[in-house]
Amino acid sequence: MRRLFIDSSIGQLHVREHGERGVGGVPLIMLHAAPGSAAMLSALQEKFSQLTWAIDLPGMGDSVALPEGHAAPTIADYTDVIVNAIQRANLGEIDVYGTLSGVRVALDMAARPEAKVRRVVLDGIGIPKPEQLAELLAHYAPPFVPDINGNHLMNTFLLCRDQYLFYPWYARDAEHRRPNGLPSAALLHAKTMESLKSAAGFSPLIRAAFSDDVAAKLLSLKQTALISADGSVLRPDLAVLTYPPVEPLTCPADLLEKRAAEIAAFLAA
Repeated sequence: MRRLFIDSSIGQLHVREHGERGVGGVPLIMLHAAPGSAAMLSALQEKFSQLTWAIDLPGMGDSVALPEGHAAPTIADYTDVIVNAIQRANLGEIDVYGTLSGVRVALDMAARPEAKVRRVVLDGIGIPKPEQLAELLAHYAPPFVPDINGNHLMNTFLLCRDQYLFYPWYARDAEHRRPNGLPSAALLHAKTMESLKSAAGFSPLIRAAFSDDVAAKLLSLKQTALISADGSVLRPDLAVLTYPPVEPLTCPADLLEKRAAEIAAFLAA
């Protein structure tokens, strides 16, 4: 795994690079969920033989934030930056993988001819119910405010921890309990640290993601795609991932191998 910075229209984006150009297929762009960064995808990224770029979205991880004029950015604002950076890098035709927030950017990229997207993998689409939207926008990503007593550090840790236990994470009751447990302390620490780096960018990105009409974009997708089951009702014509979405950072090794093999076979077909 190599780490590099690439130029974009707003400054430099941080990229985790694996593989080599011209080997194993067209380059694969990987777009992460929030909170966190592209580091959340590394365990999956390392399974692919082609050149892969897992990019920290603007304002996340070590990537530059969107300019101050983007107080309420849309997914298109994030896509503008990613597409510009890829064009500058002259990658040519690409495949795109996205998960959750990254799905929105992946779909937006696919609709832009200049992005030269060949195939798309949507690993966890997460279409919110209309009646949930106002609540999610109000509570899912609270503004990040550093506190002189360090309370913001604990609050970020609790947000990361409770995402594994409840959905939504702030609804800490039996009705909203998720069926899985916690990852190891080391993995939870790694996610918390990446989330702290991205904390100021979390709320704008999540609000953009929840406000994005992902269902309409999925319906209009023209490329061959591999999607998670939550999108199959809208697009029964597309291949569905056999294995349910799971965060690569905390995915059991045997399941990660199976998921990676299925995605690799789709991209190579």
